[in-house]
Amino acid sequence: MKKIIIATMLVGASSIVAGEHGVYIGADIGNTSGDFKITLNGSSQTESDDGGSQTLKLGYYFNANNRAAVFYQNINADGADAHNFGVGYDYLIGNHDFKPFIGLMIGQGSYSLNDLPLDISGMTYGGQLGLNYTVYEGLSFEAGYRYFKSTMEDSISGPGGTANFEIESLANWFVGANYKF
Repeated sequence: MKKIIIATMLVGASSIVAGEHGVYIGADIGNTSGDFKITLNGSSQTESDDGGSQTLKLGYYFNANNRAAVFYQNINADGADAHNFGVGYDYLIGNHDFKPFIGLMIGQGSYSLNDLPLDISGMTYGGQLGLNYTVYEGLSFEAGYRYFKSTMEDSISGPGGTANFEIESLANWFVGANYKF
């Protein structure tokens, strides 16, 4: 009788763990490139900054093909402190170990230059495409590309006029892992 009870409990526990829904945590690393525009006295110049990035996610699988998450991304920018955080939704296509996914993201970005009193901040919005590979029911690896448009901007005034700084877009290639509880 004890063996039957233990076997029933193990089957029940494994079905809970193997369920299609549940909380997950994820992390990825990658390369993020930001395009920004500097305008001084009516003259504009476009620049790029390219560096590594690290992203942490806490999310929920609603089923095998739908998930949502909150994310925090640290961006390694030259001479700056840059972050992006927000929420996202992904649709995973198919019912195989390899699943392409497409997602939408919206958040708040901040880019502070170390040598200027600027806080270039604003909304970010965009999407991502990638491929998710399930190693086993709770662990998956993924790689992909994210693209954000941005409303991040700030101005600084000085004797030479007013300079306006705008982050126009962020592009991010990434690889990472997710663990579902």
